[in-house]
This record gives sequence, C-alpha cells and structure tokens, in this order.
Amino acid sequence: MSRISDPAFPRSAAAPRKLLWPTVLGTVLFLALQYASAIWRLAHSSKEMDNKFSALARTHYLKFLIGQNIEVLLAYLLLGIAAVTLVLPVISTWSKRLKKPRRITAVLTAFFCVAVIHGYFMLRLTKTRPYFLNDAEFGAWYYRVLDWPASVQPAFSFILFKLLPLLFVGWVAWWYIRRSSRTARLIGVVVIAVTATPFVIAALPAKAAAPVAKSHDRPWNVLIIASDSLRGDKLGCDGYRPARSDGPAADGVSPHIDALAAKSIRFSRCYTPIASTMESSVTFMASQFPHTHGIRQMYPNQETVRKMEATVTPMATVMAKEGYDTAAIGDWCAGYYQVVPLGFNDISVSNFDSFKIYMSQAVVMAHFVIPLYFDNSLGYHLFPQIGSFAQFVTPDVVTDRVEKKLDQQAATGRPFFWHVFYSCNHLPYRSAEPYNRMFSDPAYRGENSHGVAFDINKFIGGTDLESKWKALPPAEVTQIRSLYDGCTRQFDHCVERILASLKRNGLDDHTIVVITADHGDDLYEPGVTLGHGLTFNGGGQANHIPMIVHVPGVKPKVIPETIRTVDVMPTLADLTGAEKPASWEGRSVAGWIKGAETPETIPFFGETGFPFIQFTVPGIERPKLPTMDELTTIDENYNYQFVLKDEYLDRLVAAKQRCLITKSWKLVCTPTSQGTRHYALYRLATGDSGGIDRAGEHPEILAAMRAALDRWMDQHQQSTIHEIFPQGEPE
Repeated sequence: MSRISDPAFPRSAAAPRKLLWPTVLGTVLFLALQYASAIWRLAHSSKEMDNKFSALARTHYLKFLIGQNIEVLLAYLLLGIAAVTLVLPVISTWSKRLKKPRRITAVLTAFFCVAVIHGYFMLRLTKTRPYFLNDAEFGAWYYRVLDWPASVQPAFSFILFKLLPLLFVGWVAWWYIRRSSRTARLIGVVVIAVTATPFVIAALPAKAAAPVAKSHDRPWNVLIIASDSLRGDKLGCDGYRPARSDGPAADGVSPHIDALAAKSIRFSRCYTPIASTMESSVTFMASQFPHTHGIRQMYPNQETVRKMEATVTPMATVMAKEGYDTAAIGDWCAGYYQVVPLGFNDISVSNFDSFKIYMSQAVVMAHFVIPLYFDNSLGYHLFPQIGSFAQFVTPDVVTDRVEKKLDQQAATGRPFFWHVFYSCNHLPYRSAEPYNRMFSDPAYRGENSHGVAFDINKFIGGTDLESKWKALPPAEVTQIRSLYDGCTRQFDHCVERILASLKRNGLDDHTIVVITADHGDDLYEPGVTLGHGLTFNGGGQANHIPMIVHVPGVKPKVIPETIRTVDVMPTLADLTGAEKPASWEGRSVAGWIKGAETPETIPFFGETGFPFIQFTVPGIERPKLPTMDELTTIDENYNYQFVLKDEYLDRLVAAKQRCLITKSWKLVCTPTSQGTRHYALYRLATGDSGGIDRAGEHPEILAAMRAALDRWMDQHQQSTIHEIFPQGEPE
C-alpha cells in the first residue's frame, strides 16, 4: 500500500504541523506546573526548618538561590523538546480517530501524555534509585505498584523497564521516518541513534588491558578500599551472620571481602582513635593522634587546617617522593579531601561541607526533574555542581572511575598509592536495589523502608535525638540493622568489581589491597543508639573497624592483638620500602605480617568527635554545649565552609570523652560540668564493655589505667601494656 492511500497517515505533513503547537502548549503547561511546584516545595521545606542555616539561606543568599532556580530552566527546556518529540506522534495518531478534534482537546491530551511519561519515569526511578525518592518525599504508592512476588520480579522488570520503552521509542521513530518531511525523517533517525547508542556501547568488547611485565623488582602498588562507617564486627569473615539468609541474602553480607580475607592478613581488633571521618582520616594518613595534628572535630577553621598541613607528612606525600601516582577517589563522604588534600595529587571526590553546595542541592532536589532525567553524563556536563551531591555520585559511579583509572594506570606501568572511599555504610543507610531490601523483612512497611527516617532539622538544631532514637520499637531496630547489612553488601559488590579490574589489568599479583573504614557505627547495642564518635558508652563498635591487608605471596592469618589506625601507614611504608617520617606516632606491624615478630596488644587511646548529641552518663552532669547550628558558622572567606566558632574551640575539646582499651579492660573518662573527671572501668572479657562499671571492684586496675589515660590526655604520652601493668595485665 502506498503512503498516500494509507489512512493511518495524512496526505501531507500539514496535520502533524497543526498539532505541533497544541502539543507544545500541553507540554509547557505540565512542565510549568512542575517548576511551580518545585518552587513551592523549596520555599515550604525551607520555612519548616527551624535552624539558623535555613534562615540564613532565605536572607543573605537569596540571590544565589534565585540564580540556581533560573539555571535549572535549561533542564526544563531540554525536557520540553524531548517530550514534544515523543508525544506528537501519539497526539497525531489519536486525533485521527476523532470526528471533530479540537485544539483544547489536543492540548489536554498532550498534558496527559507528558504526565504519563513522567509517572513512568518516576516508577522506574523507584526500582533503580529509591534513595532519590526518599529525599523528595514522594508517595508510597510507587513502591506498592512494584511490590510483586519475587518469583515474577525479573520478568516483570524486563517487560516494564526494557521491552516496553524500546517498543514505544521504536514506534515513535518509525512514525517520523514514514513522514514525507525530510525533517521528520531526520528526527526519526536521531531517535533511533539516541536509543541505540547505550546498547551498542554495552555490547562492545572490553578493551584489552596492556600487558604488565612480571618482575619481582617492581615496586608494590597500594590500594586502600574503605567504606564510611563499616564496622569491624559486621563482616562474614569476622563471624557475622545477618538475620535473613534466604535467596540472595544466603551468601551473607560480604562474600567477596570474605574471600579476600581468607588469603590475607586480618587484624580482628583495629581501632581508630576518633570515630569521625575527617579527623580519623587525617589520623590514618598522617599517623598522628588528633591532639597532635590538631583536627579534633569535623568543622575546623582555615587556620587549624593550615597548621595541620604545615606539621604533618601524610603517606601520599611520602609515596609521591618515591615516584608513585597518588589519588583519592570517592563520593560525598570523601569530600573532606577538598578541605584537607593530605598530599594526594589526583583528587576525584564530591564537595561536602560547603554551604553553597547544600543550597544548590536543595534547589536541585526540589526540581526533581533533574535527578529523574539528568543523573547521567549529559546532566553532569550541563549541571557540574551535581557531581558534588550525595545522591548523584553513587558507589557505582565511584567504582566506574576506579576501573577506568586502573585501565589507564596499567598502560603506564607506574606504581600507585590510592585511597578509594565510599559512603556505602553511612547513615541513613540508603542503598540501591537489590541491596536495600536484601536483608529486610519482606512484610515490613514502616517509615524506615529504604533508609533511616532522618530529620535533618532536629539533627542540626535539636537536642532530643537521644530520647527519640531510644524510643524506637524492636521491629524498627531490626529493620535499621537490615538496611545496614544491605549497605555492606553493596560495598562488597564494589570491592568485587575493583578486584576483578586489578586482575583484568594484570595488577593483582603486585598490589597490596587494604579493606578498611574510617570508623564504625552504633546500631542499638546496650547503652547506645545510632551514630559514631559521640560516646564511648556501650561497646567499642563505633571505633572498631575492619583491617584486612592482602599482600600477595604472604601466608594468610588472623591477628587478634590490638592495633590502631595510626599504625597502618608505618606498616605500609615498611612493606613497600618507603622511608617513615619522624613525625609519625604509629608503630609498624610489618614484622607481624611477615612472621618476623610476635604480635602484642598495643593499647588503644581514643577521644570523641563533634558533639551532635551528648549522650547521658549515669550519675554525672556533663558540660553543656549548644546545638550544631549554634556551635558553627559559615566562613565566606573559606569557600563557605562550616567552621566551629572560635569561642567553642577549647570548650568542645574539654567536654570530650576519652578512652583507654587494653587486652581485657576499658576505661572511659567523662568530664563533668564541675570541671572534674569521672572514670568508669569495664571488663571486656565478660562482654560488659559499656554495661557494668567495675571501678569499685578493681581499684588497682583503675589506678593504673587512669594514670596512663591522664598521661595521654595531659602530656600526650602513649603507654605500653608493660608500662601500664608492670606485673602483667590482670585478666
């Protein structure tokens, strides 16, 4: 049948052209409604927040907010063009079925079609990236629509999210190609090309890795892979088993990390002296305690950072002098590298603690069309600021960057020292499918379905979070723990991909791989709720981190003796033959790894971090500190960073809890509002690491450990086990 006689097509292009402007108008009306609702959401959410930062944004930074809202209009323009392209064939085909089509009918139909497409993408986002929906506060019906039985989920997802859109786009392209207009045909070709490109790229064979010479003279590469808030006792290799063990959960939370640990050195008791990311990371990389390098809370001012940089010699600086390529790669949790680069030459991380970044993110998340349609290469090019947002730079994005960099590094043959840092296990424990439901009760329908329900306003300006979090019922606690397990499994998948890339590039036989964290997290153990770096009440899970060191060719073993994160860089320096700076305070345990020395417990000395919450200590009154929004300010001369106010610098340090842990005992010092120090002694061997105070029962142990902890606090002097207990540590 010829095109002219085909009733499905007009005899000319005039009919589609007549429908073009009604289609444009319907599309514009829908997008205008989206833009207006975004402005309303932004204003409404800002008014609800009752802290000084939201008020500051509405007053001093209003021009910046207006500019950000104007900038996102580009996204609406591009979406309008795409929507008209997709909807016009539908309107044209549908209008032929009407006896007397009207313009207003075409406008309303276009509005409805764009709304349906938008709803479809919302549904798809629910399946692929639910962490966006949590922040945008969309209704729960999206989740219920996709709540199909597990047995039919794969087929359902394939039909709905792959086959259906391909059929629709194919039909749209065919409609344009069959038009008599050259422009229409060109549009059809473009639609096909845009749709087919991702599939063609995915089908291309992987680029073969450059051959790497096998030589024992090659220097070791060092690759440190870490997840923020990953606990040392929450991995399968440490004996942890999640509550759910069916289906994909049957492999546990860390199958690939466990496999690596089985052929590595695993330190089962490694602690960070401070359980807060920036402070802990400086301690880790510079092998100095917080009281030495000076970063003792997460909002340092510019003067403090400059003093730190002038006094430390971080590992990256040491390795760069040895000819190594040094790189820090991560997402928003690695944003501290924008403040404290720590000697790394190549830094690919998100910016985190800039107030302007927070405001820009608030605008983008209000205009939800950007995370919905522009979480891709085009979006990163048009709106480069989203590369600093937590929701956009996902663990998969970080892993993609690492794989690409490993491909490039293999071709150069240059040794490397890299720190890859993920946000996987950080509050509020939001992970992608399928990890976010992998360990959860399928029947759970509470507010913590895809992440911990988190009120940022109360966290910044409130003081009742301790009582609020303690009030959670057991079912919610179980769900939160299962979310954490899903985050660990997602990190495990990232590790799997990186290890595979090392092997693919021929780098696995000469790369020391370290699996670790910056700190752990409390997960409703006795005496604690959520968070880290806030208290030494309860157990030591907030400071206890994994430390798996894989050195190819070295016999695997588990070392139960305690080490600290300050000991890791001296150890890696000895393993690689690098020179250790005199400023480092840690102790190398390379001899333990090689079997040349007998391990012995190293006492752990620690302090708390920024006091978002001052947890109650029974029997004493702690020094009163204001809430976060009163403790900090925004320094416009320091890249709009949040910084601690000068008047609270000494008060915050004086209010910190301190801790000393030996092989069998734990001593916690809590300053009181009267200016005295309160000491509580716990016996680790019986599991009451934060439960029963044994100070009255063992005054001789209390006196010995108190003297050592006082020396560390007042004179910054470490003590060995023998110095604390000259006659041997009592059990």
